Amino acid sequence: MNNLILDYMEQTAARLPEKTAFADEQTSIAFAALVCRAKKVASALIPLVPPRSVVGFYMDKGVETVVGFMGAVYAGCAYSQLNLRHPAPRVRAMLETLDTPIVVTDRAHLAQLEDINPPARILLIEELEETPLDEDALSVVRAQMIDADPLYVNFTSGSTGTPKGIVISHRAILDFTDWLTDFCGYTEHEVFGNQSPFYFDTSCKDLYQTLKLGA
Repeated sequence: MNNLILDYMEQTAARLPEKTAFADEQTSIAFAALVCRAKKVASALIPLVPPRSVVGFYMDKGVETVVGFMGAVYAGCAYSQLNLRHPAPRVRAMLETLDTPIVVTDRAHLAQLEDINPPARILLIEELEETPLDEDALSVVRAQMIDADPLYVNFTSGSTGTPKGIVISHRAILDFTDWLTDFCGYTEHEVFGNQSPFYFDTSCKDLYQTLKLGA
């Protein structure tokens, strides 16, 4: 029985290691490379963030963002995507709600994030991916993870003026993904065109169907 989203990803990487998993306008990544690069990100994060905390992401939608998300999950954490077009006070309010010790960005958005002055340490995804693998640390974290652990946090639109974070667990996404696969009859031959931003909940359909099926 699969208990974590990581189980889906690793099973698919073992079956279809060289198949393209995700692609954007600049680059693409195969399933085996996704696992490897995510583990490197996790190896960097594990000494810096306690398990079951939230790692914020301030990046455009793309391959590197997915690598970062899965790296946070390998580190035993949840991820939360922030909207680059939100005004600084709103982003600061979200980060304070998340109480996150870490925000990950890329060089293209570093200055923009620094102007927001977030109450968290800023790390660059490019540098995280250069970290050597620490399989021992990864194994220790993995042994402590359960399916009720948080996978990601999405914020509501904030119609009251105050965005509210909604915590989604591994088990919730596993069950939803299994149901959606059966209901729609998806297979590894699908190509999903991701239209939803990663801070919007429907993007999970594209991300996790891909990881489950090898689509």
